[in-house]
Amino acid sequence: MKTTSYETSKKLAKIGFKAEAHHKFLYSYYDLETILEALPTKIARGEGRAPTSSFIFTKDGMGYAQKPQIEFQEFIEHHENASLADTAARLLILLHEKGLINFNEKEKL
Repeated sequence: MKTTSYETSKKLAKIGFKAEAHHKFLYSYYDLETILEALPTKIARGEGRAPTSSFIFTKDGMGYAQKPQIEFQEFIEHHENASLADTAARLLILLHEKGLINFNEKEKL
């Protein structure tokens, strides 16, 4: 099972990500399916929150792009030694840092 690393799991906890986690020793970690379920299918950007970008997964990485041009607005490159769960989690963290998603229920975007 491909899972997030200790460092990535700590970053997810820091941004308030709450999902069912697996536990090993003293830390939690997440599998790829859990992270993919948390990623939005589409994100809206800019004034009026439009236009929307769709989630796209490629051999080189994953991100959000406007179709049909497939110009990525947000993209995370998959590194050879990283798990896909870590790559997806890095995208989730990036979207949170840019204010495109929020895990705090009181502050929904």
